[in-house]
Amino acid sequence: MHQPYVLIHQARPSHQILLHQALNAQGMFNVRISANATDLNACLDAERRPDLLILDHAMPTRAGLAVLARQHRSRALLFVGKPPQRHHDLAQEARNRGLWVLAELTWPLSMPRLQRALLTLQVHPGRRIQTVMSAPHAH
Repeated sequence: MHQPYVLIHQARPSHQILLHQALNAQGMFNVRISANATDLNACLDAERRPDLLILDHAMPTRAGLAVLARQHRSRALLFVGKPPQRHHDLAQEARNRGLWVLAELTWPLSMPRLQRALLTLQVHPGRRIQTVMSAPHAH
């Protein structure tokens, strides 16, 4: 069976560690943590692209939208945390763009919800996210 490649992009090191441990507890061992935006971009541009990208829901809007613009590079997204009140809801923006959002999980992390999201990823191994193409706007 294919072992999904999971990439975690979280601002807080404590959240990185908790997510990595939670994924290992679910039997997901091909997990990488991106240290910063440069590392994230390198991982998304690599030959082997992530099956699942886990993002911090509270990441700055501009950075989040930049990641979503490149999201054809992984199969699915999972958001952790809550979006700040004055920021875009990145998970909803991803859905609006036709991207596959497995789940939105809050802290403290729910292991049963994480397990269901990971099972969905494994049950649909061939599913890929789709980029919604918009018609050019007339100026």
